[in-house]
Amino acid sequence: MELQNNASSLMVITVSTSIQLIDDQLAQVFFFINYVSLGQAINVFGILSNLLSILVFGKLGFKETSNISLLGLTISDLCSLVTLFLFNLCQTPEFYNLELPFEPYDVAFLTVGWAHVGFARVTCCLTAFIILERCLCIVLPLKVKTILQPRRTALTVIVIFPISYASIFPIYCTASLVYSFSQLRNKTLLVMAYNDLRLEMESVSSVVNNIIPVSCFIIIVVCTAITVYQLNKMSKWRALTSNISESRDRKLEKMVVLISAIFIVCYLPCEILFVWMLIVPELRFDGQQSNLFKVCVSILYFAETLNASTNIFVYYSLSSKYQKTVSALLGFRYLKKLLESKV
Repeated sequence: MELQNNASSLMVITVSTSIQLIDDQLAQVFFFINYVSLGQAINVFGILSNLLSILVFGKLGFKETSNISLLGLTISDLCSLVTLFLFNLCQTPEFYNLELPFEPYDVAFLTVGWAHVGFARVTCCLTAFIILERCLCIVLPLKVKTILQPRRTALTVIVIFPISYASIFPIYCTASLVYSFSQLRNKTLLVMAYNDLRLEMESVSSVVNNIIPVSCFIIIVVCTAITVYQLNKMSKWRALTSNISESRDRKLEKMVVLISAIFIVCYLPCEILFVWMLIVPELRFDGQQSNLFKVCVSILYFAETLNASTNIFVYYSLSSKYQKTVSALLGFRYLKKLLESKV
């Protein structure tokens, strides 16, 4: 394996013993878009918007279970974006030009890269829990409201964090950072290397890395379909009523469905990659198709950035309480009154 590092471009690992389906130059184009430019810009917006959402849900209080679940989802999205921001930062040409005593991609991939994956798993599980809760509220409204109380919901959200995040631990049993001499840079660098436990842990890691996201993905798809069907079925009956509580619940259900739909679209490439890796063993970080693997990872990270950054639009468009709280926090009401007074 040969390490190729250009001072003016992103580092790409090239395997000299095989033909790469994606060459270094094309891979660098994907990296620049998904990590350095567009991806990082959306990431910064997502960090700021999720910080705002945390403040909003804190202001709204936690009497409603939906606020607790959505707050947990927002915190998970924020953590995934912060870790991904650091990962993207390590992929910039300016960072490579610093001539640091380590390979930026290797170190970033093993540290903040996998940390991002852990929080993405938390987001996956929380989204599944939220849509499952809404689905059961429609199918079994009386029973669910007695079971899912604020304290129990909060406890469930708290438990989901460590359990979901623990799914990335097998990678740290097989990979570590070691010093290795680089002929290209003519000095010893800190790089990522796999140990002898890799083959033994590969099967365990593959199962863990596939079961959790795939199971959650199936739950989200099925529950979203059931929720949409039930909403359409009940829409005619609800149109005849003017109950404020019913209208609020309907908006909440639409919000959750839309969040789930965005999640499905953004995380579908991730599920495809997992299956692809099972079929094609060469598709690995250090495999014969390492460039293709890294390009796929960059696309996944970009899609996950979109998923974690767009929920604010869903909240703002479908929640009047969220709108009012955001307006109060950002001073929109004061600005509107000020403009009206001058007219």
